[in-house]
Amino acid sequence: MHYVWANRLFPQNNLTTTDGRRLQIINPGFINNDAGPDFFNASVIIDDNTWVGNIEIHVRASDWHRHHHTDDPAYRNVILHVVDIDDQPIYRDNGEVIPQFVMKCNPTLNASFHSLADFATDTLPCAGAIAKIPNIYLTDWLTALGYERLHDKADRIADIVTDTSGDWNEAAYITLARALGFGTNAEPFQRLARATPLRILRRHADDPLIVESILLGQAGLLPIQSATDDYNRRLATEYAFFATKFGIKQPQSLGWKFSRTRPQNSPYRRISYLVALICNQRDFTNRMLSFDSIDDVKAMLNPPTAAAIGETPSAALSLSSLNLLVINAVIPLAYAYACYNGEYGRARTIAEMMQEIKPESNRFTAMFAAAGIKIGSAFTSQAIVQLRREYCEKRKCLYCRIGHRHLSACSLRAQ
Repeated sequence: MHYVWANRLFPQNNLTTTDGRRLQIINPGFINNDAGPDFFNASVIIDDNTWVGNIEIHVRASDWHRHHHTDDPAYRNVILHVVDIDDQPIYRDNGEVIPQFVMKCNPTLNASFHSLADFATDTLPCAGAIAKIPNIYLTDWLTALGYERLHDKADRIADIVTDTSGDWNEAAYITLARALGFGTNAEPFQRLARATPLRILRRHADDPLIVESILLGQAGLLPIQSATDDYNRRLATEYAFFATKFGIKQPQSLGWKFSRTRPQNSPYRRISYLVALICNQRDFTNRMLSFDSIDDVKAMLNPPTAAAIGETPSAALSLSSLNLLVINAVIPLAYAYACYNGEYGRARTIAEMMQEIKPESNRFTAMFAAAGIKIGSAFTSQAIVQLRREYCEKRKCLYCRIGHRHLSACSLRAQ
């Protein structure tokens, strides 16, 4: 009923209150997600009088009393009571009747909503609706979603900056570490980085074995099965010494996942990469915050030499992995940093750089591409991920512009 009222998905002609007065809806108001009436600052005309105030919505008029609104001062300026069933009149404290309007929701609207929201995994019930939406409408929605996802990531980075007392270098290191988890191990990598400050690792960046021992020890990944006993003893000895020296403690229950991880994305391989980056690109955090081009930052993120775990050189990152690091770490970091410094022109430029990166290839992009959406860049693929994660999976079809357009059309056709 909130959705129908807010979007006026009911006949607008010849409206009357339950006591027969002529009603015209000028402004349905703004939805209130907190305590109090359902909509604020609405305006209606009843007969020849214009009323400005709040709207309360109930299935039954008697719910007003059941919800104890009579004695609540927050409801004294309700100008219209919108109901589905008019089972009794409602009065103000002074005995004046509150105008009441019976709003009948189209019975097909609920069925249309559930046909979208009640879907099985890896299905897209709105595929038919997507095919009917003009391209300019879809482009506008995907642009909004792309920025929405970028803002969500920037907000998470801002929280890390706050937690690290304003240290953007530390925040950059933690954000990159999280991105190295490539989804499957994102949380363990982030917890590892938070428990192992970058300033400690940088103090020993001239000796990769020390950096490696500290990170592997903190990760709870010692001893290494593929390494020699002598190498494992060296790592264990170094870790024990530096953990005591710096007073760092291993996080409990990191929950590393190995079973569904490709060999190149194993925690050992990605920690090896992080060691190489810290030791060979000591200013990598500053460069991520202030990069000028995608090619430059990719070159920086792919150091020519890699550290060794078990004395076996690790492979460089693939192009797709580099793209993911740029998408999930570098661009959100630089965007958040530019916004923090009030450099909104640079922030916009950084966001537009996503158009230069090839789109991600995953089950979400495949699903929406099959429905007819052209996904030509990482900006659009990120928009698709945001759409699926934050709207489809949360059953927020009413707040999705695709769902809204489809449901509105269904409602109006049925009338």
